[in-house]
Amino acid sequence: MSRSPGARRLTAALVGLGTAVGLLALAPAPASAATVQRASCVDGGGVRWDVQVTWGAPYTSGTTTKVALDRAGWTTSTSGPLPTDSRVRTYDGDGERLQDLLWSGSFDYQDGAASRARNPVNPPSAPGRAKVVVSLGVDGDGFGSCSVTLKQPAATTASAADRYESDVIAATNPERTSRGLAALTAQSCLDSYAERQARAMAAEERMYHQELRPVLEACDLRTVGENVAYGYPSGAAVTEAWMDSPGHRANILNAQFRLIGVGAAQSSDGVWYSAQVFGTLA
Repeated sequence: MSRSPGARRLTAALVGLGTAVGLLALAPAPASAATVQRASCVDGGGVRWDVQVTWGAPYTSGTTTKVALDRAGWTTSTSGPLPTDSRVRTYDGDGERLQDLLWSGSFDYQDGAASRARNPVNPPSAPGRAKVVVSLGVDGDGFGSCSVTLKQPAATTASAADRYESDVIAATNPERTSRGLAALTAQSCLDSYAERQARAMAAEERMYHQELRPVLEACDLRTVGENVAYGYPSGAAVTEAWMDSPGHRANILNAQFRLIGVGAAQSSDGVWYSAQVFGTLA
């Protein structure tokens, strides 16, 4: 079952020699940042249509880097029910059409205060080339429709997961050092387990803890802890949420921990899943 982009949850776990695993859940979190593009066109009957497309961040789905395409919506400055024909087409960077969404119906746009929208398929990331074409017109007026084309912003890059992970560490260490605790050092072994867990959760679109005892043994640790979450738009946002939750806060501020690994990945619908793994050398 896929997660709603608006849903956010957290869980925390701790395991060590003789230590049991504990679980905790919490919500909510701030809304995610996105790039919003706007354009307008006038159909053959003189109706002006205002279009808005929302792009999210790139994410990895299997072996493909895709970009989240959250919304393609439209409105017009009319009041009362307006018979509408709409068509939303999504194209990859090579110009191949991936999806063609048609909708016809009557809708009251309330002088531009209300809008209709579709949720297009997420195309492979191709900044400046992947695109959405929205065509609109008044159904049955005989004047035809107009179209606008909006392309994936060039500013979206495939390094979003790296930035997310770096931001988690950048937000975590000040919480420790401001309380007289040692800053955590990134460890490649913990990183690999955190990243694997984040990718697994994103692929399965569910949040859960990995088995931590193999981490304990493989990374030669005495104690290991884990925080996981989904739905938080940035490393800073998820760290703030963890700090607001007693179980996660206890992991972040555990004086025994000296090492950290962080993983972040997005599901097929663009929802972030993250894992923060802590350790103490044996």
